Parts: sequence; structure tokens; C-alpha cells
Amino acid sequence: MYAILVCIYKIQFQNRPEKYMSICPDSHAALKALQAVRTSPLVQQCQKALNDISAQHAVGLYSIPGQAGV
Repeated sequence: MYAILVCIYKIQFQNRPEKYMSICPDSHAALKALQAVRTSPLVQQCQKALNDISAQHAVGLYSIPGQAGV
């Protein structure tokens, strides 16, 4: 979850010009947690950060297995 949050902050603070951004963590559980209503403070922080950058960017979150070589 922390790695996803770092990616979001990098997108936000680097003022990236791209409209479409993809974040590809190797944790399917992290993506499930982002969909949950009741979550930990870290997940809530990540959800808020995603909402904040969605005004400028369309962000896709895709689970990629760690051994996929991506």
C-alpha cells in the first residue's frame, strides 16, 4: 500500500502532463483494500490521494504478479 501511495505522490508532485497514468503493484490484496469501505489509516490516505489526483489524471490500477518480469 505504501508503494502505491508513493507512486501517487510522485505523479502529483512532479506535475506530470500525461492524462492517463497506470500504477501496477504486485499486490492484489492492496487493490482489494482500496475498494473496501472500512480500512486502515494508510489505505484511507491512499484513497484520498487517488481522489485528489483524479481531477488531473485518469489513474488505472492493475495487479501484476511479481514474477511477471514487468
